[in-house]
Amino acid sequence: MSNTTGDNNLPIKRYRRDEKSSESEEDVDNYEPYIPVKERKKQKLLKLGRLGQVAAEAAAETKSSSDNDPDDDASQEEWGRRYNVSLLDQHSELKRLAEARALSAAERQAREEQHILESVAQSKALMGVAELAKGIQYEEPIKTSWKPPRCILERPPEKNDLIRQQLRILVEGEDVPPPIRTFQHMKFPKGILRGLEEKGIKKPTPIQVQGIPAVLSGRDMIGIAFTGSGKTLVFILPIIMMCLEQEIKMPFIRNEGPYGLIICPSRELAKQTHDIILHFVKHIKLSGNPEIRSCLAIGGN
Repeated sequence: MSNTTGDNNLPIKRYRRDEKSSESEEDVDNYEPYIPVKERKKQKLLKLGRLGQVAAEAAAETKSSSDNDPDDDASQEEWGRRYNVSLLDQHSELKRLAEARALSAAERQAREEQHILESVAQSKALMGVAELAKGIQYEEPIKTSWKPPRCILERPPEKNDLIRQQLRILVEGEDVPPPIRTFQHMKFPKGILRGLEEKGIKKPTPIQVQGIPAVLSGRDMIGIAFTGSGKTLVFILPIIMMCLEQEIKMPFIRNEGPYGLIICPSRELAKQTHDIILHFVKHIKLSGNPEIRSCLAIGGN
């Protein structure tokens, strides 16, 4: 359509393109640059003070670039400039992360285990304070009246080594007592033998074969064996035998004792050890021998 009444009254046509251009010119001053979602999250984390998460993300991003750029200080400065983190905040956060890594649970446990091993390795680690002060050293074994049977004493050392090899027993020390493979040859009284039969124990385990004769001989011993191998009987049976011997030869009077002391690392193990002692003490009393009293003491809250 064209309505032409004169040259001065010509209609002015406006195109959409011109309208858009005029509108865009008006919004130039109000333009906001687009910020990626990742950058916005990082800025939000910075505002919340979670520098540790930002530092971890920055370290993961700059890991590939650090292979080409060996300068760590430059990467830390780039991290500070990029995320607008002050040097003081960077120092405190990096120090906290380093301490957290250094004092992790696994490393703390490893340090404690190393400390225990070092204390045990010392020559005087197992001596009491009073003994160290007086300079007392126990060089001779405890004197006991127990001796292995003649058939065991007359056995050649080669035969003892063969028995240890068959049972996979490793020993260290001087004048090691011979291994004994039956409870009868260990000279236990009838009460203990009946208690073993009631529990279904017919023959000693490897730790008992070598450990019980060593303790009955009055020797100091450190025994290492897996769980369920019968380590408890290695020290329970000899201490009951020694208490029974003392009670028969020279009975205990009131307020005298204790003759033996067993220290356990946990309440459960202490209760289990006490129950086993009561089992054998009961059978000793039923067989006509004097009564051996046992007491359980548990500390803590």
